[in-house]
Amino acid sequence: MAEMRAPPRIALAGFGAGAFGSTLSSGVVPLLFLFYLTEFAKVPPALAGVLLAIPKLADLLLDPWIGRRSDSAARAAGSRSHLVGFSVFSLPLILVLLFVPTVSFPMPIRIFVLGSFLVLQSLLLTVFTVAHTAIASDMCDGMEHRSTLMSSRALGQTIAGLLVTVLAPQIVARFSAFHGGYLGAALVLAAGAFVALGVCWWLVRRVPLRTGVERERPPSLPKALRATLRNKAFYGVALILVLLGTSSTALFSALPYANKHLLQAGPENLSVLLTPIFVALLAGVAAAPWVARRVAPARILGGALFLALVGVVWFTAGPRTLMSMVAGGAMFGVACGGLTVLITTLAMETATRSSAKGESLGLYLGVLFSAEKLGQSLGGIVVGIGLDWVGTLGATPDAPSLQRLASLWLAAPASVLVLALVMVASLAPRLRAL
Repeated sequence: MAEMRAPPRIALAGFGAGAFGSTLSSGVVPLLFLFYLTEFAKVPPALAGVLLAIPKLADLLLDPWIGRRSDSAARAAGSRSHLVGFSVFSLPLILVLLFVPTVSFPMPIRIFVLGSFLVLQSLLLTVFTVAHTAIASDMCDGMEHRSTLMSSRALGQTIAGLLVTVLAPQIVARFSAFHGGYLGAALVLAAGAFVALGVCWWLVRRVPLRTGVERERPPSLPKALRATLRNKAFYGVALILVLLGTSSTALFSALPYANKHLLQAGPENLSVLLTPIFVALLAGVAAAPWVARRVAPARILGGALFLALVGVVWFTAGPRTLMSMVAGGAMFGVACGGLTVLITTLAMETATRSSAKGESLGLYLGVLFSAEKLGQSLGGIVVGIGLDWVGTLGATPDAPSLQRLASLWLAAPASVLVLALVMVASLAPRLRAL
């Protein structure tokens, strides 16, 4: 492959716009969907947690296949951009369908409809994310250039996450007279996602396919997957991604309940608490490429995970004053921002090295994003089961239930970050080889 220059700024903007649009179309699900299921769709908490896990089971089975098929489709078309174009319409549409009122349906039908839409959204998101991330290797080469694109991707995700955090509760309140306001919020976010994804497609539509495609007669999928298991550095990074996703999703899934019952605040207070986290995420994302050029990957991973752990403990178990919680949330946010860029870059680096030997880059990315969504699912499962342990909260919960809720809010995200720190220690020798 010929040497490629660093991507121009307009390409960085277009690449970031894709991540921005995909997050607008999906970010409200880990943030508010568990609360929506239990409070408006009237799904029991434990069942709601399981419902959120169903798409991740589909991901585990189908994401590697989707990733590999995306390579085949890209080879036939000569570019990955047509898959981005397909997502311009599919991702906003499925977001709206998720919030169409179903409370009038019998519970089994309600579960089937909501579960089907969740599975479809998750698989469509894989189609986009694999194509969008893999096209970074078509746009440039070298870890430094790819880290710049991954930073642009993370910036787009973070800015969209910030907007979802700030706007979604406000839009929900604005349309609260109809189905709690959630369908109105979905329509507004879907319109923004459509525009951003369209911009991304317009700017990458002529990027030709250059890397990561298997030979004409590739091995079967099980054999190809077994071959990827030799790349232990990739799977170690993917496991850390699972643990990080589990921790952050558990923290955010429990937050609406903690906000209502522990802080005794209204929905608008969620924006006040979450905005500093996403602002700090932006700072962490922006600083990550600069730090990655100067500090060894294992040290960054360990330091950022430790900082995230301190932030979680401070945010959930520290003084419940606004300034204290903002400080803890900001600490967690800046650590997660750096981790988002570094983990994705390291995974891309390990996967691209294997794809240079004839393995499918799409297959690796399918595994990676299956891991990412598995982490998000596990966080929801932990909180959903934990809410059953907490007990009935109701309008005036008793003191033991409130204490159990406070314990859940702290222990669910913090314990997983401790496991991630242990994982980084065992992975350090392999990371030093990158």
